[in-house]
Amino acid sequence: MERREIEEILELIWTMREEGISSKKMLLEITNEKQPEKLLSEMQKKDLISQKNDSMYLTQAGEKYAEAIIRRHRLAERLFKDVFKMDEETLEKEACTWEHMLSEDVTDSVCSFLGHPRICPHNKPIPAGECCLKYKNEKHVSPLVQPLSNVDVGSDVKIVYILPSLKERLKQLTNFGIIPGTILSVKQRHPALVVICNETTIALDKEIGSEIYVIMMNGGRLKG
Repeated sequence: MERREIEEILELIWTMREEGISSKKMLLEITNEKQPEKLLSEMQKKDLISQKNDSMYLTQAGEKYAEAIIRRHRLAERLFKDVFKMDEETLEKEACTWEHMLSEDVTDSVCSFLGHPRICPHNKPIPAGECCLKYKNEKHVSPLVQPLSNVDVGSDVKIVYILPSLKERLKQLTNFGIIPGTILSVKQRHPALVVICNETTIALDKEIGSEIYVIMMNGGRLKG
């Protein structure tokens, strides 16, 4: 468990620094780790932190390590809030687990999936990754996956997942052949959402359209 405990301390040092705090005494009061003094000593031996009087600082290696943890945590928060609509308590609990599990490749995939978000749900900055570099001069990048209700008329899309607010809706959609992996052609948005699915024209309520998440086919773009 030492790696996870060290990562928790690195994350805490980072978030305290965002508040302008570097006090070791305060960290020891805040942390939930059982042997924080021992951890800090070990982290100093590993050249992850340096200490001067009561102040703690991240070394170059510690900065890189902590940044990756913060990036994973805040991207996970963004994913759980925006896509899975989790409540605050569940969101935070799951993000704290995911920050220790995600590989760099998976983290970049989540970031691209979300459209390279710059802030977490708590308005804290999300450190940019390699996948974000090509978008650094853009003010906004649309997520790769968005609700069907956001798609322009004439677009072909593939269903990625469905998050119905009512269980009976999922059965209804399945009966129409509207399931993950299905290709839809959007023919109308107003007053009802009209799509073609397996050569069948189907009219959907806009609320249902907002629960069907899709990705554009043929390199097209979704609305921002």
